[in-house]
Amino acid sequence: MGRALLWQSVIAVLIALIAAWIGGTSAGIAAILAGLCCVIPNIIFFAGMVAAEKIFANLRPATFFVMEFVKVAISMVLVIVTFWFYRDIHWIAYIISYILILKIYIVLLLKARG
Repeated sequence: MGRALLWQSVIAVLIALIAAWIGGTSAGIAAILAGLCCVIPNIIFFAGMVAAEKIFANLRPATFFVMEFVKVAISMVLVIVTFWFYRDIHWIAYIISYILILKIYIVLLLKARG
């Protein structure tokens, strides 16, 4: 899962560079902010799962659901904070980047599993 997070981060930067090239600086900033809104909660989820595995010596199903709730809550807070503090958001770049980065994460996890 750590490699998937690394690849998700790399792809987020690549998408931001492409968005900046196509739509300008505002689109690039919006795309990197979308990437951070996806990557940061996933890193916290991964860290929480690793910590729970060390504490409990095995993973419990409740740990997954609690960490997933925390991940979604952090993601929602980051999106709200992004829109609150960065008023010059390029909406199309943000939404497309957010969706692409989330979908890439799923593809990477499926590829790592197979």
